[in-house]
Amino acid sequence: MELSYLALLAALNAAVCQTATDLGSKAATREADDRAILLAQWGLSAIVLSVVTLIIYPELYAAPARVWPELVKPGFWPLLFWDSAINILAYLFYLRAFRLADASLVAPLTLLTPVLMLITSPIMLGEQIPPLGMAGVIFTVLGVGLLDAGKTNHASDRRRLNFRLFIVDPGARAMTATAALWSIGANVDKLGVRASAPLIWIASVTICIALFSLIYWLAGPRRPVTAYALRHAFLAGASMSIGNTVQMWALTVLFAPYVIAIKRLSALFTVLASGRFLQEETGDRLVGVGVMLIGAVLIALARG
Repeated sequence: MELSYLALLAALNAAVCQTATDLGSKAATREADDRAILLAQWGLSAIVLSVVTLIIYPELYAAPARVWPELVKPGFWPLLFWDSAINILAYLFYLRAFRLADASLVAPLTLLTPVLMLITSPIMLGEQIPPLGMAGVIFTVLGVGLLDAGKTNHASDRRRLNFRLFIVDPGARAMTATAALWSIGANVDKLGVRASAPLIWIASVTICIALFSLIYWLAGPRRPVTAYALRHAFLAGASMSIGNTVQMWALTVLFAPYVIAIKRLSALFTVLASGRFLQEETGDRLVGVGVMLIGAVLIALARG
């Protein structure tokens, strides 16, 4: 019982870490370019997860050539390549979304990922769409319409569903692309964990994304940047690595839908925190993110 409580706290910690990642990413876009931010985030995350992996699997340091083949199964490398490619593209859209729009507006749109997985999972994994999942879709879509419901032409207008967000806001379009890519990558992650182990998989993916980020940074034009200007990106990278690690551990104790449902509280935390730390207007968006969160939880429970 005590172990279950610790796992619940770990899942909640993962949600808090995701919020810190969102806030750090948004703050970083105000001082540095996307190439440098991407490299700083994933480079630091790769270092942290490499250290954690060597602590958990010390034999990897002593005899990597002998131990590594025992930790992975056939199909690991192609899955690793595709997941890394999908995620680096997703994070380019993710950073673009935070650069172009308020964190309180675009962060909740990541809750579209479980909705889109009701399409991608049957195709990639052969999973069926449960009825409860369809109810979750309805709540999520309604929540999206409420995110920008406060933006009306007249002050006297009532709040009403507003789906123009995806047409007029480039940041919202970018985060929707992120959610779509994550809905594919999440299925590849599931296959990747089956072909290795949770920590081995997340560490390997993070290291590969860091390498892709380095190549991307070296290939394009670069402007001078200081470590101070990237301080928020480093914070986001550290938070991301910690959150991913504790989430992987929580998944070994609790049912995956419970862990994911708790982690999705990060959308609510981000909206609340962005008003305080980023001075964004968030009051009108709390209703929308709350409704979206209900939808995401319903989908998570349905997939259990």
